[in-house]
Amino acid sequence: MSKANFANFAENLTDAELHNLTGVGASLREFGKVLEDEWRSRNGVLLDKDQRVQNEGKPNAIANPTINIEIPDALSIVLKPSSDGGGKTRGNGYANDVGLSDKVKTGNVPPTLLLEILVDKIATMLDGNIAAKALNDIRDALQHCMTISDGKFSFDKSKAPPLNHPVQVVEWLNSLKQEFIGTTAGSTHVSMQVIPVPIDSTTIEPTRNDQSLGVPSPLQEVKTASTTTMTTVEKSPSDTGEGKQITLKDW
Repeated sequence: MSKANFANFAENLTDAELHNLTGVGASLREFGKVLEDEWRSRNGVLLDKDQRVQNEGKPNAIANPTINIEIPDALSIVLKPSSDGGGKTRGNGYANDVGLSDKVKTGNVPPTLLLEILVDKIATMLDGNIAAKALNDIRDALQHCMTISDGKFSFDKSKAPPLNHPVQVVEWLNSLKQEFIGTTAGSTHVSMQVIPVPIDSTTIEPTRNDQSLGVPSPLQEVKTASTTTMTTVEKSPSDTGEGKQITLKDW
């Protein structure tokens, strides 16, 4: 729900509104990632197989935040939990699943290291001599699979010569995979909607980023100053017991 709703909101912004939000999306993304990573480092839960069975699929945490976002002269919105209900968020705006403490992972062997070991093994089997023809055949096969398009380099394995010993090759490569027990953080799910704040745009001025635009944003909130009077009493040896009047502007 969130991604589609967010995309719909962004796509309906005018060019001027989107220009005034330059850098906002990237900044919010980086802040959100750091904030969520820190939250999971302190509050994330990792369970093994037996513990996950006992947990019965319950999430580690759920929340229904209301988030006010205001960018002066550019944007004023509220993010609230969507009303869809159900789904991975269990009807909430946010849900964090439990993680795995017994995840079986495969450690990838660096291709360069694997190639060096393989070539050295072949050279040893051939008493230190690697036929030039074999190396040329390998180069030709690689170049036949190679594609360079629009400045991008890629290989198409389907164009490679057929293997003479496919079963042995697959078994040998699989035997080199290094498996270990690791951990996996619980997945995070969000179901939020964007609610634009109705705003009177008649007094909005262009942002400082581009004074030449001159296009007011319909999303900016205009606030009116109000005055609040409060009384404080200072205690001292010469205090008369009378209060002092302090006037504050509450924006």
